[in-house]
Amino acid sequence: MSPTEVRPARKIWVLSQGSPLEHFITALVVPALGRSVAVQRDAPASVLDGLVLSGLDASFLRPSVDLAHGIAHCVRAEDLADAAAARADLAAAHIVSPTRYGAVADVRALADAAHGAGVPLIVDETWRSPLFGGHPEVLPDALAHGADLTVVRGATPVLRLGDGPHADLLRPLIDRAVDLAGRAHGEVPPVARPPHGWDHVLDSLEAAVTIRAGVRKEGRFTLVDEGFAGVGGIAAAEPLRITVNTRDGGVRGHRARGRLAGAARGVTVETATEAVLSVVLGTEVEPDAEGFLDALHALPVLPTDLPEPLRLALPAPGPRRLTVREAFFGTDRVVPSATAVGMVSAATVTACPPGVPVLMPGEVITAETVAFLTAVSRSKGGRISGAADADGLGLRVVEESVATW
Repeated sequence: MSPTEVRPARKIWVLSQGSPLEHFITALVVPALGRSVAVQRDAPASVLDGLVLSGLDASFLRPSVDLAHGIAHCVRAEDLADAAAARADLAAAHIVSPTRYGAVADVRALADAAHGAGVPLIVDETWRSPLFGGHPEVLPDALAHGADLTVVRGATPVLRLGDGPHADLLRPLIDRAVDLAGRAHGEVPPVARPPHGWDHVLDSLEAAVTIRAGVRKEGRFTLVDEGFAGVGGIAAAEPLRITVNTRDGGVRGHRARGRLAGAARGVTVETATEAVLSVVLGTEVEPDAEGFLDALHALPVLPTDLPEPLRLALPAPGPRRLTVREAFFGTDRVVPSATAVGMVSAATVTACPPGVPVLMPGEVITAETVAFLTAVSRSKGGRISGAADADGLGLRVVEESVATW
């Protein structure tokens, strides 16, 4: 397959730089198709902002979780199918692929599940490498596997429409929403070559191979993505995103991230947990694979044993009482977590590991969730975001909801 045979998107919209408009545009479009949406639970925060804008009810899809490494993976097609079957008013499904740790979802199966329910599949590609899908030797993007619309974040947000069964319906709706926003830069025609040329893509692929081989040869650290095979919901590993288990080499992931930031040109350390870190290739310069390997293997071993990773299964979410919009505009107050059971959360509360929200706005707080947050806050390396305090001992709840438009 030659580069010129890579099938372009049916239409591309390029939006204002540095804005969250790509998720706001979809929030304007989706209500024309139904009254609820199935959304991956750990989708980017601006997706939740879009739910405030749209006012739609949401079924939050939980991704599979790797307890050993404390990271979240992908939504399974069967979970999407179950959520779609439970909602006759479903407008669309919104999932994330690849994940920030390089797991690529089984988009074909997810598209089949969404289309079987009569709704479009929107794929958020926020975490893809800048070169993802730009060359036949790099995995094709979600449009090639049946997605109807992809959302690409970055310095310049982009919406890309595919040739799926909902394309003719979506195109005029997106055109109108973009016009309403009034901040689009206009349509960009498909290009036969990526901005840096095919040589740059091949350089990045070669650097990725070199880094993976170097990690295996040294033997100190391990590659998390080599364990993706057979994990539910994962179809492949993103070749230009490498996730390394630093804990195996005696280094906390967060500490490794701080030491490796800027250590090698063209290799960006994007995110980390206590056990792993994720790096992405494909920036504007040829990646320095050897420089990164030297810096990685030079990381000092901690003098004490690292704590065992926290392996807690996510609690089942409580029932939804309010939409995200109703919770957002309601009056809220902070209460101790011990007394919050049975109340409605006014905030998104995320526990790391595994980086998946355990509370969403509008959900009832359960005793199981409070116990989970308490266990995470007391563990070494556990972190909680979105609570009223860093320890997760105070939760923001809806005191009084208001009828929204």
